[in-house]
Amino acid sequence: MLPSFTKKPLLIIIIIVLHGYHVSLFAQESAHVPGDVIVLLKQGSDVNRLVADCRMIENQSTEFAALQQLSARLNIWLLHFNSTLVDEAKMLSAIKAHASVTLAQYNHFTESRNVPNDDQFGAQWNMLNIGQTGGTSGADVRATNAWDITTGGFTAGGDTIVVAIDDDGFDLAHQDLNFWKNHQEIPGNLVDDDHNGYTDDYDGWNSQTSSGVITSIGSGHGTHVAGIACARGNNTIGVAGVNWNVKILPVQGNSGTESIAVAGYGYILEQRARYNETNGDSGAFIVAVNSSWGTDFALPANFPVWCAMYDSMGAQGILNAAATNNSSNVNVDVQSDMPTACSSDYLISVTNTDKNDNRTAAFGATTIDLGAPGTSIVSTIPGNGYASKTGTSMSSPHVAGAIALICSLPCDSLSNDLKHDAAATMLRIKGFILDGVDPVSGLDGVTVSGGRLNVNQALLNAAAYYNCNVGVKDPAQAVNGISVFPNPSTNEVTITAGVRLSGNISIALINVMGQVMKAATLPGSNNYEMQTNVSDLPTGIYMLLLSNEQGVIGQEKIIVE
Repeated sequence: MLPSFTKKPLLIIIIIVLHGYHVSLFAQESAHVPGDVIVLLKQGSDVNRLVADCRMIENQSTEFAALQQLSARLNIWLLHFNSTLVDEAKMLSAIKAHASVTLAQYNHFTESRNVPNDDQFGAQWNMLNIGQTGGTSGADVRATNAWDITTGGFTAGGDTIVVAIDDDGFDLAHQDLNFWKNHQEIPGNLVDDDHNGYTDDYDGWNSQTSSGVITSIGSGHGTHVAGIACARGNNTIGVAGVNWNVKILPVQGNSGTESIAVAGYGYILEQRARYNETNGDSGAFIVAVNSSWGTDFALPANFPVWCAMYDSMGAQGILNAAATNNSSNVNVDVQSDMPTACSSDYLISVTNTDKNDNRTAAFGATTIDLGAPGTSIVSTIPGNGYASKTGTSMSSPHVAGAIALICSLPCDSLSNDLKHDAAATMLRIKGFILDGVDPVSGLDGVTVSGGRLNVNQALLNAAAYYNCNVGVKDPAQAVNGISVFPNPSTNEVTITAGVRLSGNISIALINVMGQVMKAATLPGSNNYEMQTNVSDLPTGIYMLLLSNEQGVIGQEKIIVE
């Protein structure tokens, strides 16, 4: 089953043609590094031949030279000419016309997509919103429901799931983040021990410096983004990410120029491709990449290599989540954006929703796939700290985390498809996510899906497709048959359960902060029923837990209105 929502590149082209004047106001050729060109060469082509053939244009020296190979697997190069000697447009045209060239473009500038916000919040409303910050109950990604099914970490087949965060820097020592390590590489010996083309990439890759040295730079942007997708959960400290146990691959690939970004993607691609080719003996089982940066009002036609990277990664089994423009009045369908206007089906473009499910960033009926929380999101920052940040930068890692969480479902058939039918499986996962959104009026008609991310429903969609026995919600089918009614309630609720375990049964009603609000102990029996008054409790969502000496034996949510 292919996803029911896909982008429509033909429609995007038609819009550009019909509204050419409008686009010229907003989507002009983006700023780029003077004289830099990114080129995708045909397989087997020699970059030196291209350089030699383009050293003279119209009898004028160009001082053309190759600076860096950005991806050996795809034969992508960063080249440079002297833009004071030759017109840039003429030079680019000559390069594109060369027989060895598949794609060529300028090396554009990029920028982070976060909007800094110093406000502090004591709860993660994005994961479970009960109005604790003045928002609307339920305007969240339904993470607590999803965690009843899985908390991430491994596929059913035992593959260690990895999420690549491509950003500006990372605190590798943060207590709440679980970073991937390349154990086939000996750190600091200046040798490419695993022969993957990258020296000393034990911690990941820094495409800014072409080294394995990951740094934690001023803004804390990458560390904050990583925590949203993958902070350790249930460890008594800090925050919980969408995934509690997956590995984070840090790639320092956002520093303002496109070539650095492409080189970062090249590293991610290489690691997953090697994992596939060696049956897991080397590389990394990367299933999702998050990119919380881009270029406002940029036309994908001017960024063909960058856009093509998403299809290349998708072919290996990687879905990408990307943050769009932070301006709420920007229509990406018309005014464009990079990368969220790229037409690849392996890219999920994300806008920002706040604690009341209001859209606060750009939109596009054919380009922006869905919304996710991004306003005042508490997550990790360097120095074992935590802080609140705002922007689509905070929205897209929720989606990257959801991709990885789906891959951790205990379904053998899904695990098999992830290994042996990777590209098609990632398209299915994209469909599970877009088909599972919560409809939101502010996103209806202005995004592909018309809704905000619902991680739990995406998991249930995947479980239904793969016929996995997870997420059973019918009390009659549940192991302990817990039933609560009425639910929601303003006064008294009745709790019934068919308990099939002996021993004393402890019952606890716990609020979102983990505080026990009510508790009781009853002797074990085949069935029992009890009533409890909830009129004295604050409005919100509570968790009912039943346990005995062996641990938790059942749970259910109770909504108090």
